[in-house]
Amino acid sequence: MSVSVWSDSPEQPLKVLRYGPVNDQIVDGLTPGGLVQTKSGDLITTFVDRGDAAAGSKSYLVRSQDQGKTWGRPFRIIEPASPREGLHTPIVQLPDGTLMLMINRISHVDSRRESVFNIRESRIELQISQDNGTSFQSIGFFTTPPQSLTAAMGALYQLQNGDLIIPVYCTPGSPRKHPGYQYGSGFFRSVDGGKHWGPLEVVFADPPTKDEVKQGFNEGAFVVREDGTLIAYARVDVHQGDEYKMNYLWMCQSQDQGITWTKPVETQIAGIYPSIKKLPSGQFVMLCGLRDSRVCRRTTSLFTSKDGINWKYRGHPYYSRTNGIPHNPATGGGQAMISMGDDTVYVVFYACDPKLPGYHKTYVDGGLLKL
Repeated sequence: MSVSVWSDSPEQPLKVLRYGPVNDQIVDGLTPGGLVQTKSGDLITTFVDRGDAAAGSKSYLVRSQDQGKTWGRPFRIIEPASPREGLHTPIVQLPDGTLMLMINRISHVDSRRESVFNIRESRIELQISQDNGTSFQSIGFFTTPPQSLTAAMGALYQLQNGDLIIPVYCTPGSPRKHPGYQYGSGFFRSVDGGKHWGPLEVVFADPPTKDEVKQGFNEGAFVVREDGTLIAYARVDVHQGDEYKMNYLWMCQSQDQGITWTKPVETQIAGIYPSIKKLPSGQFVMLCGLRDSRVCRRTTSLFTSKDGINWKYRGHPYYSRTNGIPHNPATGGGQAMISMGDDTVYVVFYACDPKLPGYHKTYVDGGLLKL
């Protein structure tokens, strides 16, 4: 099992059909937490205002009523419960059109920005909306280990048997793991259309074998093929310093609806925060931050694949405030997309503009792309 990537793909580079900020008014807006299209046709995305859901970060929900041409002011702002709490709020859409917001409240040891590098704990509340995002009602919480840091991705995949899965990873908030819980990179599963969700099911064996180094698999994405094969991808961060470009995504496969998985293998894509969609045309699209991008480290980038294994680099969205390319590596750590036609996607991502105020000087960008 192997993964190939070509930077000199014979296919046409992606075409930018439209671009423009989603929001550059909220100071330090960054890390979009998913992108959905309501039953009424509106687009909704979420973002926060501090990197890594640092203490004090708020979450914002914004809406476009014209297919992403323009975006309104935040129609909902979620506040941290204390100065030591940070937020991340991924959003997905269930098959029946219901929106599901995952409010991840992350507790830090103190209110300093640097506390993101210390022990953190989280709890994820689920809220649903059946009126196109006008109102949300709580339906409970994901089952997570006590004193753990658990993070869900803003993506949902439906398996051939009808099950729904959401990518998630979990690490102990303290050195001690609690018995009866799983830790690592995998997914939450629902067998009833999203009404109830089971505990974490781990996908990536870590270490892959007893003779290999522990990888610390985290952010993940999935391919669901017509033949029933599931292909999972996950980020690692084992290589530090100048070797950061060696942190490639890893991959494994399942033939039984995600019950068992093959041994993880390393790919050639140096991606972070991956998201994967299958378009009506049948091809798969991967959106991720690319650590070894020739444009700029961590540039939000797109790949396409016919089989979910072999990927071709297609390019990057237009960075609307900095003449098409990222100003610096303050990008790629969170992005999302939605299909807008046979081979067309609308993407949301974040970037830096040194002319903006704030600590990060970031904003949320968007664009319509033809593949």
